Amino acid sequence: MSFNNTWNLHKDHLLNFIKTKVDDKSVTEDILQEVSIKLLGSIDRNIEIKNYKNWLFQVTRNTVADYYRKSKEQVELLTEEIESVLEPSSCVCDLSGFVIQNYLPEKYSKPLYLSDIEQIPQQDIANMLQLSLTATKSRIQRGRQKLKELVTDCIDLSYNTKGQIVNFHIKSNCDLPQELKMEMERLNIMV
Repeated sequence: MSFNNTWNLHKDHLLNFIKTKVDDKSVTEDILQEVSIKLLGSIDRNIEIKNYKNWLFQVTRNTVADYYRKSKEQVELLTEEIESVLEPSSCVCDLSGFVIQNYLPEKYSKPLYLSDIEQIPQQDIANMLQLSLTATKSRIQRGRQKLKELVTDCIDLSYNTKGQIVNFHIKSNCDLPQELKMEMERLNIMV
């Protein structure tokens, strides 16, 4: 079968199929053209195709998938570039450390502060505090839970796609202790 006969027989069906997968008209036409080039190349290389319709639809599905894969990679690269500019502010760590040290029971605050703010390995923390590793992990988890409860009551957080805090605002209905307000003012955070 010749290229023209095969292509004319199937191109409208392929176009309709692509339209169900892609919203952009120019992208749809590009994909259709790419499929036609693949068909022409296969015919020129004398590749045996037993069922042109099935072959064309499989090539079309693969080409659409390639388009989305390439688009996703481009979005991920752009996202990484944006996120490298939006590194979490040091005041967030300062504020977290302040809240952990001043508003959590010492039983939880010390292991949590050492783990999450000082970035000390949990085994080292267990040795420092003369606790088992299991007890240390448990206290860190419980401290995180208590910190989360504190934060969700008073602060709206904004995250980037990596789950890092990039911004936060104090809820208007939150009654903050005076010393926490003073610390936030010191860190130039609007209350």
